[in-house]
Amino acid sequence: MTGLIFLALGIASMAAVAGLRGTAIGLFGASFIAAVLWLDHHMTSSIELSF
Repeated sequence: MTGLIFLALGIASMAAVAGLRGTAIGLFGASFIAAVLWLDHHMTSSIELSF
């Protein structure tokens, strides 16, 4: 999932350089929301230890 977030950021960066402002803003926004949800998922999940 982290790789997909970085891929979306890379595509958004290329879209911004190419002048596709709406696409770049949409991809940056989507990747930011995905990153926040992924962080929240890892912050709230409990670690199961097998001792």
